[in-house]
Amino acid sequence: MEKYDVIIIGGNPAGGTAASTVRQFHKNKSVLVIRKEEDSLIPCGIPYALGSLEKVRQDIKPVKALQENGVDFVFDEVRSLDPKAKKLNTAGGKDFFYDKLIIATGSLPFVPPLKGADLSGVYTIGKELKQIEALKKTMTGIENLVVIGAGFIGVEVSDELKKHINHVTLIEAMEHVLPMAFDRDIADPIEQTLKDHGLEVITGAFVEKLVSDKNGRVSSVKLNDGREVPADVVILSMGYRPNVSLAENAGIKLGETGGIWTDEYLRTSYPDIFAVGDCVEHKDFFTRKPSRLMLASTAAAEARIAAMNVFKLKVIRQCKGSIAVFSSSLGDISMGAAGITESQAEKEGFEILTGWAKGKDRHPGILPDASNVSVKLVFSKDSGVLLGAQILGGKSAGEMINVLGLAIQRHMSARELSIMQYGTQPLLTSGPGVYPIVLAAMDGLSKME
Repeated sequence: MEKYDVIIIGGNPAGGTAASTVRQFHKNKSVLVIRKEEDSLIPCGIPYALGSLEKVRQDIKPVKALQENGVDFVFDEVRSLDPKAKKLNTAGGKDFFYDKLIIATGSLPFVPPLKGADLSGVYTIGKELKQIEALKKTMTGIENLVVIGAGFIGVEVSDELKKHINHVTLIEAMEHVLPMAFDRDIADPIEQTLKDHGLEVITGAFVEKLVSDKNGRVSSVKLNDGREVPADVVILSMGYRPNVSLAENAGIKLGETGGIWTDEYLRTSYPDIFAVGDCVEHKDFFTRKPSRLMLASTAAAEARIAAMNVFKLKVIRQCKGSIAVFSSSLGDISMGAAGITESQAEKEGFEILTGWAKGKDRHPGILPDASNVSVKLVFSKDSGVLLGAQILGGKSAGEMINVLGLAIQRHMSARELSIMQYGTQPLLTSGPGVYPIVLAAMDGLSKME
């Protein structure tokens, strides 16, 4: 039996961030992280571990820095939790007691009730090292890969694996790729880039079933329009679900979407137990409706809030909801999205207008690494408050969308963005008179007035 001031279940990225933050703000407290694997993958790097990286193990995030900072680790699986006794029991037969507990158990790939989903050769993108190593080995020598689901993981995995596989088909039931992050006017160039890379992209088509050969292995994917796509391997990339079985069995309250219910400070229905990351039910920033937002950046932000406030409420939380902020890159182009799209805003009943700007992210634009940039901003029509942003361009898109994510969080308006102060440098940014965020805000403001 061992007792710690803080025990964290799960180690990456929410758990690791929580551990480092507890050590930073509560230096005299003992901290233990319990997680299944000693070597844990960086989740966002998994598509590149399957493609660009020579070995999956190159995507491992070491725990040495945390250990040197006084964080203890146990590599085991927590099998049961008794909130009243403040006790954990692991698969290895060990008991641990805590004063405060942070649950960061993450999410699990969603497997739909699809005929043939249990066939040999059908995989999901999990987060465990051994599973991803086995998947990469399976990809060696195959001719036809089908990826079902064109969210960020599906798009990134498809694009990466096309570097090693002759025929890759990406299938999306909705009308365009990345439908939850981008409107069609931004998604179409992304889709064209995937096609330019040699992928076949099928949108607006539902998968009817996965077809088996005589040996019980997947051989093709049948669509609802009658088409049949050859497949040596199928990857189901149709989202994730909160990993909450431990919390549920312990009697911790769950929310409407199946994630763990928490208050504004990430406290669960047991005040000494916090929960962060993918296993938590979030609240949408604009509508306050329950959501299943699952992002590593959101998980890390929540982990800091929980860890800073785990003993006393040191930091008053001002952000009353979660904002989706995404970014990705397909080599030729990079993209970012924050907040809600134009189509999502209209569905929620917002009266909106949009602001657009196009330009270069270097000045002059003939510099070797200059990229074309398109910025789309979605504003509330009457107030001018920024609701969403989408960027398509070069590597600068990643940091520009973070600026806009903060602008959304602070309820900035088109007027405020049009006169924002910013720094420019020829090798790093757009020119001082043509900064695309400002130009897009001015475009939106001119439509208001």
